Amino acid sequence: GCGDVETHRSGLLGFVRAEVLAARLEAAARAEPEVGNLWRSELALAEAVATVGLEGIRISEGDLLPRVALNGSQDADPTGSELALSLIRVMKAPGDPLGHPIETVRRFELAAGSGLGPGLDPDDMPDGVRLTDDEIRGLFDSIRLGDMPILTAARVASSYAMRSERANPVIERLIFMAVESALRGRASRGGGTEDVLRGLSGRVDAHWVAAPALALSHGQFLSWSPGSERGLMDLADGLNRIFEAEIGRFGLSREWLRRALQAGQAKRGRSKLTDAVHAFGNAPVLTSAPLADMLGISLRGALNQLDELTSLGLLQEITRRKTARIWAVPGVGARLAARSPRRAGTRARSAEGERELRAHSRVRSQEDRERAEQAMERAFSDLDAALGRADLLLGPKSRR
Repeated sequence: GCGDVETHRSGLLGFVRAEVLAARLEAAARAEPEVGNLWRSELALAEAVATVGLEGIRISEGDLLPRVALNGSQDADPTGSELALSLIRVMKAPGDPLGHPIETVRRFELAAGSGLGPGLDPDDMPDGVRLTDDEIRGLFDSIRLGDMPILTAARVASSYAMRSERANPVIERLIFMAVESALRGRASRGGGTEDVLRGLSGRVDAHWVAAPALALSHGQFLSWSPGSERGLMDLADGLNRIFEAEIGRFGLSREWLRRALQAGQAKRGRSKLTDAVHAFGNAPVLTSAPLADMLGISLRGALNQLDELTSLGLLQEITRRKTARIWAVPGVGARLAARSPRRAGTRARSAEGERELRAHSRVRSQEDRERAEQAMERAFSDLDAALGRADLLLGPKSRR
């Protein structure tokens, strides 16, 4: 009917808008790499906590700090906090799903615990749930540079969901982010650099813009279902809300860097303050020892820089203790130092709804699988054509 046509048209426009807003964020991050790194570092924290939340585990960003700093109460679910820390590391360096698909997906299986719990062996997954190497290669075979990043990422994630019988939606969302990242720029190395703060520090080696779990859980709860038309529409709507907010938050990271560099330039002589600012631009959470190594100064000298930046309101000491302290830029620091109120009822209902959706989506036979794959392809086909016609809206410089 007319209502269905209007709903479909609205959904198509939602995806077009999401791709346009994402291209704006991508261009801004590319033009200002330090600001982009600060912005993505904070977004990775929020997305990791949100993706754990979609699995029914109630934690906040503030629950991660005790696992890293080993101080204070650790009353949150330790499994959820450990999973989120594992996810942050792979989000910040997802690897190259187009050039090395098997290595990338196997690493995601380890990070996500393969549906069995963090740290457990993916080889223990039931037959037919863990994809073979050939099946993994097949997920990425049809991707070409220049494809629409968000739509292509959703297509690959839904293909993985279909073939794995939705055994672990966390891996689906990691695949989504990795594919989007690869289509927006050079592929990351994967694995990242050694980080004593377990992913909270260090540079983001990725180009993703979209945060799928955050889009579905920010101020609401919508099920992650990238293989259905309704799920795709919900994802587009959620991403549009997130992108609009993130454009503003990108400006906050830019303003922090401007103020911090201005403070460094005001210093005379052999001040290392500007160098310290750039160190935090690359690694927004640091202790004094690695900062001293980065700047080539003594530990006392590094502490002096940290104290000065803190006194100027440019850093936040987030452990609130006298020894083994950790500092962060304000955006990340506010997240790590805060404890969000629990929303037990919402999260419990969210987990129950997601489990029910997953149970209904399990494929019981080859015939069922083929029908489900055909339905998934139909859900993507009109979007694909419409976004192809809207390709000129994004401009050639927004795609790689």
